[in-house]
Amino acid sequence: MINRREAYEVYLYKLVHGEKRGLLAAVLLGALRVMSFIYGLGVAIKLGLYRSGLLKRHKLPCRVISLGNITVGGTGKTPTAQRLAAIIRDMGYRVAILNRGYRAGWKGPVGLVSDGSKIYMSATEAGDEAYLLAKSLPGVPVVIGRNRSITGEYAVRRLQAEVLILDDGYQHWQLERDLDIVLIDTLNVFGNNFLLPRGTLREPLENLSRANAFLLTKVDQSTGDARHTIRDILKKYNDQALVVESTHTPRCFVEIEEWYKGVRPESVPLNTIEGRSVLPFSAIGNPSSFEQTIIDLGGVVADAVRFPDHHDYTMAEMQAIMQKAVDQNVWALITTDKDAVKIPSEFIHSERPLPLYVLSIEVRFHDGYQELMDMIRNVTRPSCE
Repeated sequence: MINRREAYEVYLYKLVHGEKRGLLAAVLLGALRVMSFIYGLGVAIKLGLYRSGLLKRHKLPCRVISLGNITVGGTGKTPTAQRLAAIIRDMGYRVAILNRGYRAGWKGPVGLVSDGSKIYMSATEAGDEAYLLAKSLPGVPVVIGRNRSITGEYAVRRLQAEVLILDDGYQHWQLERDLDIVLIDTLNVFGNNFLLPRGTLREPLENLSRANAFLLTKVDQSTGDARHTIRDILKKYNDQALVVESTHTPRCFVEIEEWYKGVRPESVPLNTIEGRSVLPFSAIGNPSSFEQTIIDLGGVVADAVRFPDHHDYTMAEMQAIMQKAVDQNVWALITTDKDAVKIPSEFIHSERPLPLYVLSIEVRFHDGYQELMDMIRNVTRPSCE
């Protein structure tokens, strides 16, 4: 069962996307428009203060690459951060990830989720995104904290980081960076084109001018016409930035008890679900993309269960989802790795009538890949000189 905060978020999402009607909805939308104007004014003033130098930006003694977006919601930052961190690690640099720790139980200024060798926090303590990054990236430290200047100094001083990846950092203006990469979800580009809280934009579209590169995500699920339109919009606001296309490519399925072990888990081939009835469930920013991936793999989606983004599952909820799957006579439950970290361990290790598979994916770069690698090499190379 979703909590009050999540219920409010769901209602607000439906309201701003026109799914709520009536007098109350009209009044609330009017109020949200006023709040969006105030929010936009605040964004402009704060950014102007940084650009003028009245507010100082902190420079870390290492290279900083920011991954972010201009909207709220899922654009694929976590798997992209995994991929970039692995690439830079394999180039021979000591790389660490700075994550805000959204909805983390840890409330201190610096939280060491992983030093690259050992994970020190649970998913509840670190937040689902930070924990998943730590679990998926051996050799790459993950540090959480709201002030990335502080966590960055820690990563350089204590972990000897040479390159930092600033996860969800496009709006973290107080920290200087060497490269700004903005992710654009090709399935849900700019929301409804309104600023928060009337819409989902964190900044006006003209602020795309700060980006060095745009990464179009999930291009395999979008049309060529849609991508052409997106490129035209990006060019209007920033005709200098590199545009790269990427896909979230499925790798395999892993039964959740195996996935939980985390050491070379036994995998199940993707074609195993062809023609079989399954029930996907998720609490992510774009569940429709996840569900479409299952359909593209040949699975028959009997039903789908969706929770608000970052939802923490309870034992009762997992039992209810399992019962729903049993009642619909499906072959298996399927979820994402981001959801897997939030499933209670007592459910994972319990006697279950159906298997629960985690869909393992990886980000692959396509058009613009070589140019992006050259850009990253140019940025990182001086850090060791």
